[in-house]
Amino acid sequence: IDHLVVSVRNFKKSKEFYGKIFKFLGFKILFRFKGVVGWTNKRTRYIIKSVLPKYKKLRHKKGMVGFHHYAFELSKKKDVDELYKFLLKNKIEILDPPKFYPEYGGPYYAVFFKDLDGLKLEGMHLGK
Repeated sequence: IDHLVVSVRNFKKSKEFYGKIFKFLGFKILFRFKGVVGWTNKRTRYIIKSVLPKYKKLRHKKGMVGFHHYAFELSKKKDVDELYKFLLKNKIEILDPPKFYPEYGGPYYAVFFKDLDGLKLEGMHLGK
């Protein structure tokens, strides 16, 4: 995937939220415009932009139109655990703490969490 663009209700708070996450994950800011910022890890880009004013009161609900979740592939199982500690330290809502998911095929290890608008995010590692 080259890039994903996500509309956010509160650009300032979401920029701060994602800025912390992406700094931890090793992403760098690629560009910044009024109401838009994009990060990259040189493999993919994740971009946030301000939502249209008429949609500011809406929150994402799991199962509605839109993506179900976005997964960040991490290099080691230990990286998933470190991400979990980072999420706890920063009081980011955890949906599922790190564990193995054999039903996803192979040794799949992941932590699931939410962004400020309720979008489900995942840090995962495939391997031991």
